Amino acid sequence: MTLDHLVLVGGGHTNVLLMQKWIMQPKHIPDVPITIISRDPSLVYSSMYPSVISNTIPLKQSLIDISSLAKRARISLIVSEVIDIDFNKKEVFLENRPAVKYSKVVLNCGTSSKLDDVFQDLINKKIALPIRPFLQSYKFIKSEDRNDSIRELPFVIIGSGLGAIEIAFALRKRWKNRKLVLVCKKEKISYEFLKSLKLLNIEIMRDINFPYSKILLCTGNSPHNWIKKNILKLDCSGRIITDNNLKVKDYLDIYAVGDCAYAGKNRGKSSGILAVKSAHTLYKNINRDIRGKKLKKWFPQKLGLQIVNLFNNKNPQKAFMVYGKFVFGPSPLFWYLKSQLDNNFLKKFKRSLMKPNIDKFMMDDFDCRGCAAKIPQKILNDSLKQSKLSRFADIPEDASEIFRNDKEIILQSVDGFPSLVSDPWLNAKIATLHACSDLWACGARIKSGQVLISIPKTDNQFQKYIFSQCLSGVKCVFDELGGEIVGGHTFESRSFAKKPYTEDVDLALTVQGVVKVTQKPWKKYGIKAGDILLMSRPLGIGIFFAAQMQNLDISESYEEIFKSILNSQQRLVQNIKSIQEKLGLEIINAATDITGYGFLGHLNEMVEASNLRRKQANLEPLRITIDLNLIRAYPGILDLIKSGIRSSLFKENKKILDQILTKNFRNQSISLVYEKIDSNNLDLKARRELLCDPQTCGPLLISCDPNYIDLLGDNWFKVGEVKKK
Repeated sequence: MTLDHLVLVGGGHTNVLLMQKWIMQPKHIPDVPITIISRDPSLVYSSMYPSVISNTIPLKQSLIDISSLAKRARISLIVSEVIDIDFNKKEVFLENRPAVKYSKVVLNCGTSSKLDDVFQDLINKKIALPIRPFLQSYKFIKSEDRNDSIRELPFVIIGSGLGAIEIAFALRKRWKNRKLVLVCKKEKISYEFLKSLKLLNIEIMRDINFPYSKILLCTGNSPHNWIKKNILKLDCSGRIITDNNLKVKDYLDIYAVGDCAYAGKNRGKSSGILAVKSAHTLYKNINRDIRGKKLKKWFPQKLGLQIVNLFNNKNPQKAFMVYGKFVFGPSPLFWYLKSQLDNNFLKKFKRSLMKPNIDKFMMDDFDCRGCAAKIPQKILNDSLKQSKLSRFADIPEDASEIFRNDKEIILQSVDGFPSLVSDPWLNAKIATLHACSDLWACGARIKSGQVLISIPKTDNQFQKYIFSQCLSGVKCVFDELGGEIVGGHTFESRSFAKKPYTEDVDLALTVQGVVKVTQKPWKKYGIKAGDILLMSRPLGIGIFFAAQMQNLDISESYEEIFKSILNSQQRLVQNIKSIQEKLGLEIINAATDITGYGFLGHLNEMVEASNLRRKQANLEPLRITIDLNLIRAYPGILDLIKSGIRSSLFKENKKILDQILTKNFRNQSISLVYEKIDSNNLDLKARRELLCDPQTCGPLLISCDPNYIDLLGDNWFKVGEVKKK
């Protein structure tokens, strides 16, 4: 039996249009597992990128949310860079992770910037940067905003094409004072453009023989290195040669579209227009191909209409229209036409991502995953007490001691959840790091683990693909932490499997860690009067994924959140252990990790357990004061809370907050302060509710002597204080 797996390589315009068509016509989605591999979770619509550079529109307005499109189309998303493809073995190789196997593949991976060797050293020194990838060049340009002065050395744009000219116009709109130089072959630029460049005080030079500051390379397109070195037939420009069915010649299982492909008819330069117009044929042919039907032919137009914005400072705004060798304008009519075309194109995707009618979908499509899938804290504690396991409710701990000798203590914990993301390798990494968090909260170093995994009921070959991706993700984490997998168990789910099948994986781990006998494990109880509370990460993971499930714009948060949750916190713990060894003191009095029950739920466990022990020792109870000004949220999270986004566990978690605010909380052991803000202020409400958000791979929370705060470094930030009641 062979693997059935359609893989879309690249988040280009054609692939996102293909997903949009599947969302609008779900009955035409091929009846095979589908995965899209994209370097970024969002696509910058290239036609609008100069408008972003000019500050005419915000970056967010130019983005197409690949993550939400994939979710609505019920296909898996892998955010990673393709480094090679073995077209004989049918494997896509990615950076620092296992290969993805396919049965059919669509290549819509675009191109990279065409670079001369002379620029490579400047790129390494961060003096020069290619225009692509757009998100990187945008950061590069933003970093130069502070240098908008006539006293600064010139900023250089290199390139003779329409893209370089439009970027030069856009930068002049962005920077009113800075000297701009366009290094190009002047004879290749039409008189109409030369005239406008001069009026905008953009100097034209043939060579870089003058002092300069930074360089932006708009030097045309070149195929990715892995395409150049591969076995596919390429045209003289390095594009993959296809037939009129969009299939790569000599390979019946490979489609190629967009700027990376050449259909044998379009003699002009590659164009986004050609890429977009091929989407309908691709949409038809994939379905026909899988069903064994005759394919449609695509006949690309020879030339495409191109519009170049002038970004003049005065109204009305103007643009040039280019058709072949003819240049018309500048005219306000062309500016208006381009605005309409761009906005109408983006509206296609906004319509696709509108909230669905809840009656048409199963409710579990809206249930949060990850650690937000925990049962409510009250149900857990009540059940423990009814089962005569009250000790786990009264004094809960993140891990249990299972072995001790004269050198070390072995601790063990178990954790897991339904898949948080549709990428099985990435989900396994997140689940493993999350499970390890319980041991880090006890001050332990990861030693070993066992894996329990439920695989959806689908064909054997795809089950093998999912299982191997999951195990590779788990192993990747243990290898990094110096631990090992010592066993596990698998079983096949008996619930109805639905696409994407990779999202129907349930993964849990039993994890073991070690602590030296000379350094006792950290407990949830042990908070002392005069302590300060420190946290290692911002909050907002549950809000982020709840927003993703509702197809809302989360591009502002994506990069920082995934960078955070995929970063091990073992280093932080081992650093504290090293400090304690040098001092010969225990500087951490209590600790926990913030996960499913939110900041307040887990803080309350620490306070309750500490006060219970203090009561047994005839000591006064403690009171915790949390300063809401000091609580950190990931970018964009507070705005999402203000717009009404909540995770599915939030309502239960919020009961503790309600008790605190109505002064019905047990002896008022927790209080929240927020300096000089009206109690009806939206920011105050958002910050309070942030404390109830369930976290996956959340922060560590420690209670320690304030005398040692300077030794812990910048990874920890203060959130509160401990006082006697």
